[in-house]
Amino acid sequence: MYKTRIVPLKCNKTDYEYMLTLNKISADVWNYCIQIDEENRKKTKKDLTLSELEFETKQKFLLHAKGVHHIVFKYYYARNNMWKSRKANHKNSRKVELPYKEKRFLPTGWDIQALTCNYDKNQIRLTCIKGRGRITCFVKSIPLNVVEIELIYKDKYYLAIKYKEEIDEKIIMSGNTASIDLGEIHAVASINSIGGAIIITNRKIRSLVRLKDKRKAEILSLRSSCKKGSNKYFVYTKAISKIKFEFDKKINDVIHKQSKIYANWCKDNSIQTVYYGDLDSATRNSNGRLRKSTNQKLNMWRFGQIKNHLTYKLASEGISMIKINEAYTSQICPHCNRKNKTTTRNYACHCGYSQHRDIVGAINILNNNSNSHMESYSKKEYLQIR
Repeated sequence: MYKTRIVPLKCNKTDYEYMLTLNKISADVWNYCIQIDEENRKKTKKDLTLSELEFETKQKFLLHAKGVHHIVFKYYYARNNMWKSRKANHKNSRKVELPYKEKRFLPTGWDIQALTCNYDKNQIRLTCIKGRGRITCFVKSIPLNVVEIELIYKDKYYLAIKYKEEIDEKIIMSGNTASIDLGEIHAVASINSIGGAIIITNRKIRSLVRLKDKRKAEILSLRSSCKKGSNKYFVYTKAISKIKFEFDKKINDVIHKQSKIYANWCKDNSIQTVYYGDLDSATRNSNGRLRKSTNQKLNMWRFGQIKNHLTYKLASEGISMIKINEAYTSQICPHCNRKNKTTTRNYACHCGYSQHRDIVGAINILNNNSNSHMESYSKKEYLQIR
């Protein structure tokens, strides 16, 4: 499994000033690839191959060779993925275009052959152009098996260290299964086949998103009175980027905690398989077909991030996640199987059955995809991230 650790860029003043210029040069490489590929396409009606792109960009930029190759590979795969999408004839494949936008800055990369790690001195040495010594960066905790490093900019410059983590394969043969109803108010509502249930609220993320939007709106209001391109306009734009980065870190931390809690719950209950609903149709292309308030709620929902965190955390414990169709699972009564739509958090059926609406969704997902016939839980945990 590949992971990424983001750490602040720390080096001496001379190296730091040199690093500030690299992302601009990387953008020049990208722009040059677009230019030469477009010219070749007009002449021969064919795209340049990877080797041709590498040959055309060789020794043309004040950037180390691996850094140039890093950008060339990015361009090549972005272009080829566009053609693959067109060939697959996906729903929106005709809207996908070739890389054409010129960039001002682009992350500079170093692969395993262009860097060395000194774990004793907490140093990472990065390759430079010929005639200049290597850049020495100081990293407090260097991960093992580093495969790639990128120089990225958020509110300041960081090193994104990609590394490979070996995971021991675990096999669970308990036969116990669980289901998840992923929601905007409750991030996870889950029940397993032996009657245990857990609800993890999403209120912390909602409050952070609202606060982030409020802070951004204040800065945008101030920026709207400035002339575009002025120093003041630039200061406000930088402040907006800083707010976004700070809050995104806090939101990501909450998602890590939510997914870790659920992974531990699955481990403690010896869960072998987890079923979760396919929400792509509900969260995509919502503009124009949903109310403004509903779109705002969907904007605050970090469904994709939560799903990705759950997937890799459960996989590390030997638990598989299976995506299924969850249509109407929150509306069907587990007792009498009648459809009954509710607008509150509590589900109440005409037959007298009542339950938490998200738990009803989880029960129906479990019953539809396993041999269980659950109607309620024997034990429930309700957890909130603070």
